[in-house]
Amino acid sequence: MRTLLALPLLAIGGLTAPSSLAQSSKSPTVVVGPWEIATSYKADKFDACLMNRSAGDLGISFGRAQDGLMLFLDSPKWKLDRGKAYPVRLVAGPQAVEAKALAETRGVTVALADRPFNGKLRSASLLEVRGDAATLRIPLDGSSAAFDRLETCFEKNSREGAETNPFVAPDRKP
Repeated sequence: MRTLLALPLLAIGGLTAPSSLAQSSKSPTVVVGPWEIATSYKADKFDACLMNRSAGDLGISFGRAQDGLMLFLDSPKWKLDRGKAYPVRLVAGPQAVEAKALAETRGVTVALADRPFNGKLRSASLLEVRGDAATLRIPLDGSSAAFDRLETCFEKNSREGAETNPFVAPDRKP
């Protein structure tokens, strides 16, 4: 399964994609339906949990960090204006929210700040990201169990701290 290793994303909300995603590939992953759940570390310190899959040429990743939930999308076909914020409308079932997609050359990052909408992602079968020129359809099959596992991963790993035994390697299972 393709991960977003090649995608240089902006450091947003405490989740920095390039280095942390590269480090997450060294961590074990857990497969939940079509999703892969992995932990992400920065300088051997827990950073986030990631939920990845691909759909055709579209790389899809949800990241859960201290500042909340993020959506990362990338495609080798895209040529975006790096640093630009594109307005998008996110639609999951009957619920919709306005957001900004922050661009890199071949991908975007969208902060998912609306808690009721994020809850709807668990039960929706499809997430639409509507931009000015196109609508991306992100399959969410198997997402309820995957989002539960993502949240469990984040809660478990964010509790590990300075109080842990320095002579015992931490359990880095997602």
